[in-house]
Amino acid sequence: MWNKEKSVKLTHFMVRIFYFILTVTAVLSVAVPLSDDEYKAVIFYLVPFYISVPFGYAALVCLDRLLIHIKKGIVFDNQNVKYLRLFSWLCFSVCIITLMFAGIVIIRLCLDSAGVITVKGMTIFEWYYSVLAFCVSVAELFVGIVVRVIKNIFDSAIKIKEENELTI
Repeated sequence: MWNKEKSVKLTHFMVRIFYFILTVTAVLSVAVPLSDDEYKAVIFYLVPFYISVPFGYAALVCLDRLLIHIKKGIVFDNQNVKYLRLFSWLCFSVCIITLMFAGIVIIRLCLDSAGVITVKGMTIFEWYYSVLAFCVSVAELFVGIVVRVIKNIFDSAIKIKEENELTI
C-alpha cells in the first residue's frame, strides 16, 4: 500500500537521480565535438546552462536536506523554511540568467532582421531557442513563486505551532 513514507523515499530517490542527470548533462555538453559555426551558435545556449549548473546543484542540495528533515519527522522547522527560501531564490536567479541570454539572442536576431548587424550562422534554431528559453524562464519563475508560497505557509504554520506550544 502506498503511504507517506514511500512517497518521501520516492521523491528523495528522484532528487538523487537529478544529481546524476545534471552531472551527466554538464559533462556531455562539452564532450560533443562541434564545428566552428556550430560552436558559435551553441555558445549562447551553453553559457547560461553552465552559469546555472551551480544553482541547480544548490537547489538539489536544498531539496535533499528538506527531504532528510521530512524523513526524520522534522517538518515545521525554521531550517526547512530557510531551505525553501533559498530554493525559491535559486529558481529566480536561474530565471534571470535564462531570460538575459534569451534576450541577447532575440536582440541579435532583431538587429540582424533590421539589417543593423549581420550575424553569420543565425538559423531558425536560434528562434526556437529563444522561445524555449523564454518558456523555461517563465517555468522557473512559476516554480520559484510556488515554492515561495509554500515557504510562507510553512513560516505561518511554525508561528502557530510556537504559539500553541506556549499556550500549553
